[in-house]
Amino acid sequence: MNYKIVDFTISPLTEDAQDILSAMLGDVGFDSFQPTETGLLAYVPSSEFSEDVILQTIADFILPDVVITYAVSDMENRDWNEEWEQNSFDPILEREFGIRLHPHGAFGSGSHPTTYQLVDYICRHDYTGQTVLDMGCGTGVLGIAMALHGAVKVVAIDIDEMSVTNTKENFQLNDLTGFQAIHGDASSIEGEYATIVANIHKNIIIRDLPVYAPHLQTGGTFIASGFFTSDADDIIRAASQQNLRPKEQFSRDDWMVLIFKK
Repeated sequence: MNYKIVDFTISPLTEDAQDILSAMLGDVGFDSFQPTETGLLAYVPSSEFSEDVILQTIADFILPDVVITYAVSDMENRDWNEEWEQNSFDPILEREFGIRLHPHGAFGSGSHPTTYQLVDYICRHDYTGQTVLDMGCGTGVLGIAMALHGAVKVVAIDIDEMSVTNTKENFQLNDLTGFQAIHGDASSIEGEYATIVANIHKNIIIRDLPVYAPHLQTGGTFIASGFFTSDADDIIRAASQQNLRPKEQFSRDDWMVLIFKK
């Protein structure tokens, strides 16, 4: 799958402006975001790209006196990945946790605070005998971490077909069996899970919580990340409506992880 990269410049630049813009873009097809020193990099499948949608999003931006401009470029998977893997990929998860990855992109490589925090948390807990769900799996790293710590069945789901292919490759790279990688969204979830991890944009988590909760076993754990610390209260309120109780929270570089129990 080919992607477009939209480089947004935000003036004046604030975390609130970055957060609101990423939330609005998440509602119109963008699926990955990276804050920058001048604004925000946003990634959208080329098939979903619409300049009219971008212009409307900017026009609807709710903070007053904020000027947003943008530039669009193509990110072709093969060329971009080869350059990134050769020059930028740091195998930190293999060094620190023994997880081998051949990432076809930066999402789930361990370089982002959300991924690192989640892997660190998972590797300090026991998933022996569990059936687990890695929602928005990316490279499959979170499912791999749970499998390496006892999970007997891992289901990994992502809307990006390339991520599903990469997840299968990475499970094999770690000599793991008992996994299923699915191209789809929350509507693809079947069965019950002892642990569900969702490392996805805030708005998608809130939207899909009514789907996640019925598939989480009583006493099970729901782990959410992929959002800023300022978003935590919104996630907690939405989770409480699904009878999920907050148990633990921690953050790194203003990126939050929330742990809930059912």
